[in-house]
Amino acid sequence: MESNLPNALLLMVTGMSTVFFILFLVISGGNLLIKAVNKVNLPVHEVPFTKINNENISPSREAIIKAAIEIITKGKGKVDRIDKR
Repeated sequence: MESNLPNALLLMVTGMSTVFFILFLVISGGNLLIKAVNKVNLPVHEVPFTKINNENISPSREAIIKAAIEIITKGKGKVDRIDKR
């Protein structure tokens, strides 16, 4: 009866350390993968800006939408088309 407690504690410590080690490997591998992918510089093909199809939208609303996208994306987003739903 007395040997059950040390065996249980040993089994618990072994299991917890194994889980910790595997999670450490997964997180480290993920971080290394993120760093490797971020170092790859792929050429960006810029698509020439086409005129927005604004048949259904007034020019003031179009300007408001463009300004909102500019602010939200901090200048990185472009409005390709505006669909009315």
